[in-house]
Amino acid sequence: MEVAMVKRALDDAPHCGDECGFWQNGGKTIFCMVDGLGHGEHAERAAKLAVNFVARHLSEPLADIFAGCNWALQDTRGVAMGIAVIDQEARTLTYAGIGNTRAVIAGEKTITLSSNYGIVGAGYKTLTPETVGLTPGSLVVLFTDGVAQEMKLSGYDGTLRANPQRLAERIIQDWRRETDDAAVLVCRNELA
Repeated sequence: MEVAMVKRALDDAPHCGDECGFWQNGGKTIFCMVDGLGHGEHAERAAKLAVNFVARHLSEPLADIFAGCNWALQDTRGVAMGIAVIDQEARTLTYAGIGNTRAVIAGEKTITLSSNYGIVGAGYKTLTPETVGLTPGSLVVLFTDGVAQEMKLSGYDGTLRANPQRLAERIIQDWRRETDDAAVLVCRNELA
């Protein structure tokens, strides 16, 4: 499994409100994409707190991670957050999100996974995890709304799609919205 993460602050500022991370936990890989509300130092603080919370609670169910993070971020401006869990043995990916982070799986077909309305740290009503099957060579892409929602992976050739770092950099270059922080995480999943 190859993973790449690229983020850019609005106007190349010193603080980026978009953050991401990934971890191995047993036979699972957990990915987290976070967009702190607004920009600057306070958005970055909220985003980092969220990613750190997820890192400390990897074994918990997604609903518990989101609920705990919602409580832990009450004194911040809050975040949009998406978490994807790849279960290698089951060959599945489960995704849940609150706010405007996005997840796309490009394999035999392209699947876009949705998030629920709300703000982690200020409340949300519903969390609806979705589980989909993965095929060998699938690309998993998580991104914030600093990357255009209509981003299409189909325009990139096989050579670029085979290199997660170059693909992540290219997505930021081609699809970044100049009015926001942006982050993208690309995983090339080679199932056994």
